[in-house]
Amino acid sequence: MTIINNKQLRLAAYGFDERSEEGFRMAFKGPGQGKALLVDEGSAEFGIINMDAVNSRSLLDEYERRHPGKPAIKLSVRPSENNDVLYVKKPASIDDMLTALDNLSNEIDAQIEVNENALSSIDSGKLNVKLLSNKGHVRKKVSLFYSPKDYLQGEIHSAMEYAETRGLAVELWLMGDEVEWKKIIILPGIKKVLTSMNNKQLHAFCCLPKSLMNSRTYRRNEKETGIIQDRIETDGRGISFESFLWKVALYTSQGRLPQGTKVEDVACLKHWPNLTRLYPVAGSMRISTLLVNQPRSLPLIAKVLNIPTGRVFAFYSAAYAIGIASGNRNAIEVDSYCMPQRHRDHGLLGSILKRLKKNTDPDAEVFV
Repeated sequence: MTIINNKQLRLAAYGFDERSEEGFRMAFKGPGQGKALLVDEGSAEFGIINMDAVNSRSLLDEYERRHPGKPAIKLSVRPSENNDVLYVKKPASIDDMLTALDNLSNEIDAQIEVNENALSSIDSGKLNVKLLSNKGHVRKKVSLFYSPKDYLQGEIHSAMEYAETRGLAVELWLMGDEVEWKKIIILPGIKKVLTSMNNKQLHAFCCLPKSLMNSRTYRRNEKETGIIQDRIETDGRGISFESFLWKVALYTSQGRLPQGTKVEDVACLKHWPNLTRLYPVAGSMRISTLLVNQPRSLPLIAKVLNIPTGRVFAFYSAAYAIGIASGNRNAIEVDSYCMPQRHRDHGLLGSILKRLKKNTDPDAEVFV
């Protein structure tokens, strides 16, 4: 019997008549060997949705309201437009339904793995609990999703938008248990960020909910902005907006996805990322290749590549933060120029990337 977290799959049928529901019960009990149980909507954890029903759109919306972020099996006479592994074409055979149940089990297992990995990350000390010592206890309640606006990531994104709109520098000051304030300076004219924090300190602040953070925001005038930017441009310091926001999203994600992401949807990169300029994620080239060439759901990408689901989710969260990733029920067309092309110097490039990986900051292993 397929057991998910010590329980059967408890599914409700949406938009089916009594005869179809009885067929599901017989299939689950007989050939399905108890893999799933058909129950009423009130006690169901997952769903089977009739996408050919007149009110299919409202049925799907109701399901997503009741079970946010949870996948569902969908049945329709129309062919799938995005290779959804939870899609079953009518007339549905018993084998097709059992395959869909197995795929649903795999996606749920992936979600459980992410939650356990995140808890393990907190327990192993990768979250700097020292910063929380005077602000209450750490709550070990881990979700599959997170809201960037509830963390430093949201503050930085808002500050970048303000800076670019007004053309003025913005400074974020952050205070932990240390005596001095830590600073993040956002410079729109040269599109660079300067910070007084090292990676470990930045990681700790990114993991801290904004409600527990002591922070201040200062907006510089035109003259001050010009002086700071000239000085930074002269000595070559700073990191690009894109690289900094990518790193912050990786740290904040902790193997989770931005709120509003649907794990069953097709995920895609709008264009190939410049990985040599971005904070490293193990397996990023393989993940990028699939997201560009063969868009599919994130749990399926993790399974195909045999990469931890949390790492794939963290990569997607970072790509989404810098605006190059999207998810949709329908596969989106990717321009041919985005496709990675094999080159006669490909072996040399691979050697360079391996060397870069060896020399990267040990903090990169947070996402391994």
